[in-house]
Amino acid sequence: MAPSLDSDSTVLSIRSDFREGRFLRQSKSDPNRDDIRSSSMNDYTVSDFQHRYPKARLNPLAAQCHDISNGWIVSFGIDKELDPSVWQSCMAAKFCELMGYIYDDIEPKDFLWLCKFTTCLFAFDSKLDDGEWADRIDWSSDVILDMNLVLLWNDPDNERLLKGLKFILDTLMEIEASRKRAQLHTIHADLVHARNKFKSLLDVNLGAFMSGFRELWLEYIEDLPAECITRQAEAYQQYITGCLSEQVGRIKGTKTSVADFISLRRLTGGLLPYLVFSDRIIEHKRRKSPISHLPDSLLYGEDMQNMLAACTDIIGWHNDIFGFQKERLNNDHKNTLVYLVFHEYDCQSYTQAGELVLELLHDRIAEMELAYERLRSAAAPEFYPAIDLYMKNCRGWIPGTHQYHMISSRYNVSNSSISDTGNSKKVEHITKRQ
Repeated sequence: MAPSLDSDSTVLSIRSDFREGRFLRQSKSDPNRDDIRSSSMNDYTVSDFQHRYPKARLNPLAAQCHDISNGWIVSFGIDKELDPSVWQSCMAAKFCELMGYIYDDIEPKDFLWLCKFTTCLFAFDSKLDDGEWADRIDWSSDVILDMNLVLLWNDPDNERLLKGLKFILDTLMEIEASRKRAQLHTIHADLVHARNKFKSLLDVNLGAFMSGFRELWLEYIEDLPAECITRQAEAYQQYITGCLSEQVGRIKGTKTSVADFISLRRLTGGLLPYLVFSDRIIEHKRRKSPISHLPDSLLYGEDMQNMLAACTDIIGWHNDIFGFQKERLNNDHKNTLVYLVFHEYDCQSYTQAGELVLELLHDRIAEMELAYERLRSAAAPEFYPAIDLYMKNCRGWIPGTHQYHMISSRYNVSNSSISDTGNSKKVEHITKRQ
């Protein structure tokens, strides 16, 4: 199976007072807690994020790849799929700088691929968040099923991918607007028909987003072993499954617990495909020096899964902590871990909830490092270089994401101040009074 990220490693297992319920007991024992919560909900102040990793450096190709990626997006008409204001905000966000702060020393061809993929991914994510399209499951189901057609094209009988597709179809069957597209035999028949009718996947008529994705996918798989292709296909399938589950939950008005949100966030954050992209970097390194791909037995083992799950949590929670102010201004803050912790654990303020999630984030960093040590100690020496490269990319996401948050219009607002100095400085985010 693909990296499921359903790790049994608890997110509360090292030192967190969250586990002990200290905040819950404090707030419930305070006779003035309701007044305190009411007066302090609108203030948001969190400590500076003091991580253990070197400060991120920007890849010098970021600006050039930004222009190329935007031109590439326009060539498929993806910009026309978005409201003009949403498209302008996507261009202003400069997603290639995010990649530049994370991947500062990979081959230019790989870096450009990541920049194109990131621009496409964030454009798709922005459309899903657009109020006009947020509940349009008829549109999203077409995109989701087209993606599965692309992923299954070269391996239509892959049991793992078909199992993932069945879950997607079962989910679509729950919603009347998408039910007519959700018959497994119909989807598989469409795939067989398309393969018989067209000579190649390039001949299949797809929408703007999936046309762009198809080009990236064909480039990605051109020189990879079959097992690496399947891993990445499952990673994409899990991401799109998470997006669908989130959309269905929104349509149904499902109330999400902290535990359920954490599991869903691992999928919708879209980080797993980037981590599995390490296989492509490894393949290109193999041309210059001996390095072995990770076998499935290691990649799907408990330690590797714990490491990937921890990294995914870290990046998702960081986004929720340091993007919370911007989310509140856009009235999107209810779909963040900070908001859910505030309510589920009866915190006195959003600040207290944010500090709590920040503490958990540091716990997860420690758990990620521990999982890496266990993974490496149990593996044969021939796999050390690949394990180290995976971990290098996991670590790189932490300072890279933080650096991008400080400068990006997607997460930052004019009256915020986020420091990356490592000093014990308080960072104050004050939102408008409601």
